[in-house]
Amino acid sequence: MLRVAMTVAACTVIRCGSSFVGPDALVPDAFAGSWHSVTPSFEFLRLSVFSTSGEGCRIAARLTFSGVAWEGNGQLSSDSVVFQMSTAGSQAPTGSVVAHSRDARTLRVQVRPASAAPMDLTFVRD
Repeated sequence: MLRVAMTVAACTVIRCGSSFVGPDALVPDAFAGSWHSVTPSFEFLRLSVFSTSGEGCRIAARLTFSGVAWEGNGQLSSDSVVFQMSTAGSQAPTGSVVAHSRDARTLRVQVRPASAAPMDLTFVRD
């Protein structure tokens, strides 16, 4: 019985899904949830960060603006999360989004479109 409990605990810490990941592979509370931009002239942007269904180790995001939606999968990288984005329903890459948590209610986000200059934005929780 002890051997089974130790095996389960070790697998929980070491593995999540099919690839090797650390214990904090789930979406941290600092990133998860719904966000809206407070950057002047960009208040219409919305960002949602969540775990994908069925795969607790996968992080996904949806960035919406002016009737357009970017969707993508991401991974934790140090104190940030990096998403590779594409237009909803498309396989072609559109750009990337890098989010840094400033505190429990604020994200600093850099949107890097493939064909335009990067934008630095500030998001707060909805």
